Amino acid sequence: MAQNRPLDSANGVRLAREAKGLSIRQVAESTKLSVRVIETLEEGRIGALPEGIYRRAIVRAVASEVGLNPEKLLRELSSAHPAELPAPIEASAVVDTPPARHAFQGVLAFVGAILPLLAGVAYFGWPAARPNDPAPAVTRPLRAADVWRPEIVPAGGFTEAPPALSRPVIVTLTISSKCQLRIVADGREVLGRTVEQGESVPIELGDELLLLGDNAAAVQFSINGQAGRMLGAPGEVLSVRIGRDDYEDFLARY
Repeated sequence: MAQNRPLDSANGVRLAREAKGLSIRQVAESTKLSVRVIETLEEGRIGALPEGIYRRAIVRAVASEVGLNPEKLLRELSSAHPAELPAPIEASAVVDTPPARHAFQGVLAFVGAILPLLAGVAYFGWPAARPNDPAPAVTRPLRAADVWRPEIVPAGGFTEAPPALSRPVIVTLTISSKCQLRIVADGREVLGRTVEQGESVPIELGDELLLLGDNAAAVQFSINGQAGRMLGAPGEVLSVRIGRDDYEDFLARY
């Protein structure tokens, strides 16, 4: 029975789509995915979908479009395909012990209430200075030489120097033939549509750039003017992450 679950879950996507009267192409156009990706999901071939966060995004997008619960479908597919669609790891939250937290807050409240009272008693009840008491110290105004300046802080002093401005990294995409392309920069979608031959798309690289599409060979690129390597064969699904820390690995080596 467990072996039939992936087929049932995948068929559920197809049945839900057909129940809404939608064709695969209509779903592909609405979700900005390729027809091939929709067919692959409905056939239950999860391992053939683009890897990484895009695989879960595909399941969510298609489930929402055909009227299924995205998280329920993800759980079913993740249970049936643990290697291809592992469940996300949830970080355990550190829970403060309520009695200790409340006791500490009570101490803070007490100190905050008593300090102004003590300050008032000291100000109004302290005896006046007697003739033999030493004169209070006179506060003199600061001179220019007394003012703290960054250039006179000793080595390893009190503040760290601001980091040097990083060099901008510009990724320029050039489309060699019509294809579906989705671009996600730092978690924000900046493009998701059919692109035409000859289009050029410049993007400043932040932390990471995701390139997703249905024809890897149709997307060429350069980084700061230096040619990038091929991202895949003609007709191959494009799913590439270019990070700020590894973008030089994507440059062409001659």
